[in-house]
Amino acid sequence: MRDRIRGLDHIGLVVPDTEQALALWRDRLGFVVLHAEVVNQGSVLLTHLDLGAVHLQLVQPLVRPHPLHDWLDRHGTGLHHLGFAVDTVDVAWQGDGVGIPPAQPTPHQGVQGKRSVFLDTRCTGGVQLELTGS
Repeated sequence: MRDRIRGLDHIGLVVPDTEQALALWRDRLGFVVLHAEVVNQGSVLLTHLDLGAVHLQLVQPLVRPHPLHDWLDRHGTGLHHLGFAVDTVDVAWQGDGVGIPPAQPTPHQGVQGKRSVFLDTRCTGGVQLELTGS
């Protein structure tokens, strides 16, 4: 599996309001915004900040109903997932893949034209893991 995963790409935080979150991460802590993009048919705003070796991804749901609003209602603002870089997310469906089944039948749209897939949390100790690549 290690030869298929290149390393940690980003840490995803779900937030109800990106501007409010940026008041902490950008304005108070000084992290630089790299890019922001609306994905998934306009339903999610993803904002990436440069933390050095990895990015912080602020994830804001923009429409209701949305599973991320449900997540916010249950957990509040906070850590949602760890995103790992792969050459292609198709590895999740190839042969033994990464040894963990995907949690969805097809990839979803990520930032900057990348595709992403979440892995089944029943096999990850409840930790939400995302593969992101081409």
